[in-house]
Amino acid sequence: MPKGLLRETDEGDIVRTFVPASDEKMLKMIVGQGIMEGLARANNKTILHPAVFAITLILGSAFDYYFNLYPNSNPLSYISPLIGPCIALLPIMGVIEYLNRPAFTALLRRTIGAIDMVKPDVYYRQGRSGIWVFQHKRELIGAVCLDGTDNAGQKLETVLGEEEGQLSTARMVYTLISEEMDLKQLPPQLGKHTATEKKSTPLLKKIAQIRHLDVDQPWRRSGVGSELLLAALDYAFGIGSLQSAAPTVEAVIVHSSPFSPSGSKIFKKCGFNYMTQEEIDQTWSTNEKIGTLGWQGRWMKIDKEAWLVKRKEMLTKRPF
Repeated sequence: MPKGLLRETDEGDIVRTFVPASDEKMLKMIVGQGIMEGLARANNKTILHPAVFAITLILGSAFDYYFNLYPNSNPLSYISPLIGPCIALLPIMGVIEYLNRPAFTALLRRTIGAIDMVKPDVYYRQGRSGIWVFQHKRELIGAVCLDGTDNAGQKLETVLGEEEGQLSTARMVYTLISEEMDLKQLPPQLGKHTATEKKSTPLLKKIAQIRHLDVDQPWRRSGVGSELLLAALDYAFGIGSLQSAAPTVEAVIVHSSPFSPSGSKIFKKCGFNYMTQEEIDQTWSTNEKIGTLGWQGRWMKIDKEAWLVKRKEMLTKRPF
């Protein structure tokens, strides 16, 4: 993994490489926080679903009818019809939270217990892999993880089960945890592939994946995510000052989250485009459904040629 400082602004904000001793705890916190924030957005999306909205109005209207909450000569009574739907909404919100939470807690455990998060400094040491963080006034406020191993595009094994108290029996996960060793000494397929027989597909050659891109909530509109992607993509394609003996990649892929505040906008801004269904079917792991309504993210990809064009455009607009 590359070492050293990448970029620094006049205000002291820097994009730098990951330092395990000081950054690992905060990295896991930011990644986990991003997952659980998705629960609140999933709840909001469920509440605003037409079927749920209709049920709320029907139950609220029944409540208003039973208690005769209709406007009368009192001017304040004109808000009375809203009482029923508001009261009906309270238990509905509780039910929605109850139904959605298990999926997100399971996703949190799988993600934090995944082989790349258990030992990030070991996992992201191989090939065109790396972790970059954004530091603002000595505080880590964002991070991006680039997976340049053979596991790009695939789900990773996890040390944690989906339920509280469950542990994985994956042998390779425990091997990585117990031994501080170079990943080259491990079996070539560290991850749990959903399409192992397709590993020879030409589309899978020389790619890397953005595993995680998370920014602390107050800073998401300040361009932190774009700066982190700029550092990761430059390294993946062998652009700029950071070099590695590992071969560069032909493309970088990412699986956008359906619960991200900006969705896939930040990736579109950096030149990523949606992959065709044919590419997805031939290569990457299947889209995972999450939540009561089965939301899914989307696979996106960018190659070096497209990145060079977009990079020049982004640097031209840069305020510093």
